Amino acid sequence: MKTVVAINPGATSTKVAVYQDENLLWKEELIYESSDLEKYDKIFDQFELRLKDIEKLLDEHNITHIDTAVGRGGLIGPVQPGAILVNEPLINHLEFHPMLEHASNLGAKLAKAVSEKYGDGRAYVYDPVTVDSMKPVSRLTGLKQISRISIAHHLNMRAVARKASEDLGKDYKDLNIVVAHIGGGASASAHEHGEVIDIVSDDEMMFGANRSGGLPIKMIVPYIKEIGIDEFYKIARHKAGLVSYFGTTDLRVVQQKIEAGDEEAALVFDALCLGISKTIAALSVSINGPIDVICLTGGMARSEKLVENVAKRTGFIAPLRTYPGEFELEALALGGLRVINGEETAQILTYEDEN
Repeated sequence: MKTVVAINPGATSTKVAVYQDENLLWKEELIYESSDLEKYDKIFDQFELRLKDIEKLLDEHNITHIDTAVGRGGLIGPVQPGAILVNEPLINHLEFHPMLEHASNLGAKLAKAVSEKYGDGRAYVYDPVTVDSMKPVSRLTGLKQISRISIAHHLNMRAVARKASEDLGKDYKDLNIVVAHIGGGASASAHEHGEVIDIVSDDEMMFGANRSGGLPIKMIVPYIKEIGIDEFYKIARHKAGLVSYFGTTDLRVVQQKIEAGDEEAALVFDALCLGISKTIAALSVSINGPIDVICLTGGMARSEKLVENVAKRTGFIAPLRTYPGEFELEALALGGLRVINGEETAQILTYEDEN
């Protein structure tokens, strides 16, 4: 029986789970107040704080030996999907050369430290947000100087694609699947026979709880001139979507407004569903062949009203399955388990030019 620790650091929390083989023993979330973290200038300055709390949690649950630890991958840069061995070059890259600063960049170093204390030092990250197996044709835009990049909720969406395949009694590599993750941020992916060949990120099409989605250039250029690029970025990434209309990220509040007869809420809700459906339809044509199943995941997938709306709009493409919430800890643990069981080989990244 193999014991795997999964570690998922977020902006103000660290989620930790322990699995024995495919069975969850327990999972907990360590919560931090913003004031607790503001004193740290850089994300990696939080390492000792978070590690100490993880170790305390493991000790409280009487964890004395593990076979491996798996952390969230962070913004590594373009990599193939699957497991990546945690080594010093990878940790160094995430600390000093990440694509963006984000708490998930700590996942590799935390997993390595936990594995060194409780196991044999083997640690991995799995399906980072920068997984990139996009087809070349999907990278091009209408402006030569700008190419599309693959940043999305890959960890959760690949986990959901695997779950849908299992539910259909088929192999992931035999199916064509479109997955939409809808929450605070929103992204979607096209899976062609086990490869993520195209994605839609949260600045391209559908809007989410606090993200703008795609915006018309002719309208946003004057707006940026008016408020400035820094302020626009804050709004588009944190104060847009449902927040811009109703001051909340909670879809349940919007649905309550609809039930009370609020016509604007009904219209915005319908536009949200339309954006999700357009995204699914767009990704469907990236896949060579018929779509076997469409999957909705993320927090908003808990809304029966939203699921019904999207299913009605996309029914001509494929049947819809829902996987509400997220499965990131499970995906990390099972990914690590496949590696130590010899079912999957981990990538090894060296970053020799950064030494």
